[in-house]
Amino acid sequence: MSNIIQLLEKIGQEATLQNSNALAQAIKEAELPAELENTLLKQDSVALERQLDICPDIIAFLAPAKDDEPSDEETPEDTGNSTDIKQAVNV
Repeated sequence: MSNIIQLLEKIGQEATLQNSNALAQAIKEAELPAELENTLLKQDSVALERQLDICPDIIAFLAPAKDDEPSDEETPEDTGNSTDIKQAVNV
């Protein structure tokens, strides 16, 4: 398994492996099982995912928890100040 991981890392890092001949040579030199070699030569990503038993679509998210009780800042206070402000604005 480490051979395939090292090869995939090498393919991602080296621009010279974008050439099909160089890529084929690197795959042969990696000493992989024949099934993996054929999959890489065909550039079949779906078959490669199945052979390596990976799940490519992992989605995770976090949602903040809501408080059950309102905090002191959220409770309205009846001090009468809101009436004073309204009167001052309307004058």
